Amino acid sequence: MHTVSQRRTIPAPLDDVWAVLDDFGGVENYNPNVEHAHITNGIETGEGATRQCEFYDGSSVQERIVSYDPETGYDVDFVDVGSIPVKEMHASIRVRELDDETTEVELTSRFVPKFGPLGWVVAKLLMKPKLEQTLADVLEGLEAHIETGTRIDEESRLLDAQTRTTT
Repeated sequence: MHTVSQRRTIPAPLDDVWAVLDDFGGVENYNPNVEHAHITNGIETGEGATRQCEFYDGSSVQERIVSYDPETGYDVDFVDVGSIPVKEMHASIRVRELDDETTEVELTSRFVPKFGPLGWVVAKLLMKPKLEQTLADVLEGLEAHIETGTRIDEESRLLDAQTRTTT
């Protein structure tokens, strides 16, 4: 199993950060890759909640919360990985209060690639670096969404990347 993790310190109280992350169907507000997400089984959050995420590239995944600890984090299994070349995939979100106005968020993804030894090589050389960047983008989007209250989508992410390269 391959593991990728990213961590970010967000200048916001734990309650504010958790309110965004606990809105399981609201992932489209801070994940710049998700065009649309919706709850699929009527359970809005907590263990057993499932969501469908539709990405800007036309692909989709279905995820289920398999363990949940309020204001600490939750673990997600990817029930349907769509076109992602993995046999299984899991994600964890952890939050930790550093002080009254600062929260650390850690995203971890674990996956088993398809295609045996060739898949392992592809995962090591291509998938892990791409997933590391994706997790970093999600954390950046989370911070920006908490700071501004606006939805962070693919366009705003691209505009932000252009601004960073021209300054």
